[in-house]
Amino acid sequence: MKKKLFFPIIMLVALCTGYTATAQSEDFRKSVPAPGPAPVIELGDSEQFELDNGLKVILVQNTKLPRVSFQLFVDTPDMMEGDKVGLSGFTGSLMSRGTKNRTKSQIDEEVDNIGATMSTTGSGIYASCLTKYTEQMMDVFTDVLYHPTFPEEELEKVRKQSLSSLAQIKNDANSIAANVRSVLVYGKDHPYGQVETEASVKNISASDCQAYHATYFKPNISYLIIVGDMEVKQAKELATQYFGAWESGEVPSYSYDFPKSPQGRQVVFVDKPGAVQSVISICYPVQLKQGGEDNIKARVMNTVFGGYFRSRLNNNLREDKGYTYGVRSRLSADKMVGSFNAGGSVRNEVTDSSLVEFIKEMEIITSQKMDSKELSLVKNYATGTFAIGLENPRTIANYALFTSLYDMDKD
Repeated sequence: MKKKLFFPIIMLVALCTGYTATAQSEDFRKSVPAPGPAPVIELGDSEQFELDNGLKVILVQNTKLPRVSFQLFVDTPDMMEGDKVGLSGFTGSLMSRGTKNRTKSQIDEEVDNIGATMSTTGSGIYASCLTKYTEQMMDVFTDVLYHPTFPEEELEKVRKQSLSSLAQIKNDANSIAANVRSVLVYGKDHPYGQVETEASVKNISASDCQAYHATYFKPNISYLIIVGDMEVKQAKELATQYFGAWESGEVPSYSYDFPKSPQGRQVVFVDKPGAVQSVISICYPVQLKQGGEDNIKARVMNTVFGGYFRSRLNNNLREDKGYTYGVRSRLSADKMVGSFNAGGSVRNEVTDSSLVEFIKEMEIITSQKMDSKELSLVKNYATGTFAIGLENPRTIANYALFTSLYDMDKD
């Protein structure tokens, strides 16, 4: 009987609510609600210290839940991988697939048994667990860091997965465009212009992964980021116990020429039979360093142009013309080479018309002063999304990491 009575009651509440709303004055629908107070921007605190071996430790304390996460970030130099493109990724994938003390199944079982997570990449390790299981997690974490064996059978599994992914990429227009864009913007002689191929994947051996790990996984170019339920004293004791004996060493560094910008407009066309849409990508390298004085201005400008849903590009090509479901632009700062990219997928028959609109919008934003109302809207949007991001403790940790990596001011 309760189930039969419950549904009509809800319906009655809904009907009564609707009646009350229609009976009230409609004036509130005629004007936009007044904005609330601006969010107070408060960058969360982080504690930082350094071990004798050069490992930098960042702690962001968050006691809301009895959980803690650990990220080991190795600031590996960007390097040319030659005929073994994909080596760093293979090394990262294989680190957690077997050590001198544990098989892959044993690693997975120990992590699962404590309800934890762990992943490895070519630039480090990430793990998360309940605070009470910190020691068990650290035992596995450091075993993976110090003693990976890169088993041949696991290498072949990763190779097979990579070859399968490369086969799928051949039929994906966006992936094709991304590979072509990398080569065009950075060139084949720059690390960012490297493209993984079947041949390069087949060239990678277990000894290559072992050598990569031994060369680049050093504490003096690494950061340990701890986020969660842990005191500073505990963090120092943990870091010393599990990472204090990690031996530092020389790490090779590399330098590369800045990619050449295109001389005039160039069009590169890739035919994709059967495609019902064209993928447009307008791109070139940019002198925009991390922490540069123009970064915030550049970010605001790009947001107006194509960086969010109500941008000029989207209003033009999506809302006004109906050429696409959505287009965007990205202006990226980088320690070596910044980049600009604007594009998206448009209907085949309006490819040429879309290109005309892209170029038109680029010319307008570089030649005409921005309307103060439009600028204010984007600044409010940027401030609001920034404030929301600060609710995540990992964001605070990332800011602390970037500040150190790129020698930025604390604000």
